Amino acid sequence: MANNVNLADYDKIITALFKLKLKSGKSKTSLDFTKDELVQVAARLKLDLRNPPDVVYTYRTRRALPDAILKSGNWILLPKGKGKFAFAKTARGPFVEIQQGLAPIEILNALPQIVEKYTANDEQGLLSTIRYNRLIDIFTGVTCFHLQSHIRTTISGEGQIEIDDLYVGLDEDGLEYILPIEAKSPDDRDKLGWFQVANLVKFAGQCFPDLKCRPIAAKPMGSNTVCLIEFDDNPDFEKTGIKNIKLYRLTRENA
Repeated sequence: MANNVNLADYDKIITALFKLKLKSGKSKTSLDFTKDELVQVAARLKLDLRNPPDVVYTYRTRRALPDAILKSGNWILLPKGKGKFAFAKTARGPFVEIQQGLAPIEILNALPQIVEKYTANDEQGLLSTIRYNRLIDIFTGVTCFHLQSHIRTTISGEGQIEIDDLYVGLDEDGLEYILPIEAKSPDDRDKLGWFQVANLVKFAGQCFPDLKCRPIAAKPMGSNTVCLIEFDDNPDFEKTGIKNIKLYRLTRENA
């Protein structure tokens, strides 16, 4: 067996598993499988799959499923509990397409320069930039307060999820909001999935049922440029939609 499994091997494994489940399954729109079945299929292909969950993670957040699968329709991978997953056929593609041609809104960068100097160019750096610049307040028009980061919890029927950042907000009428944030890295391969947006809403409904949910995604779009997207609070990933999208460019005086 091979010692290393690359992305091309992932394609072979997930495609072989899909064809197997499609052939044997009663449903043609939802095909359940387990982590163990991933390993078994890899073994039949003489591939040593040492990290089965990474296969699922790759096709949920980094890249679309192989063309051999997508030629039969829009399919995504969904969690179904610990070590359990499903191929699900959907009416829409799996990933949110960020609108092109947005005019950037320039904002004076409030990120301390020493923080900027040592901040990594990843999701955590993005969240620091958002927090120091109060971009959530500016974007939503609501007074917001940071509540917690890196929340790992379990959603009924879907298993464990992680919320990157979490704010609470208060508007001028005294209405209170919960604002879960999904952050993405600058890497084009780090895609935002509709199911991730829906999970923000499900999390809010489960953990903060008395607060109005305003789910937000954040994606760097170049140097010191951040795209923020607000979605409606529909927990159905097939139906949730974009309510607002803005592009912010952070500038320095005399830069």
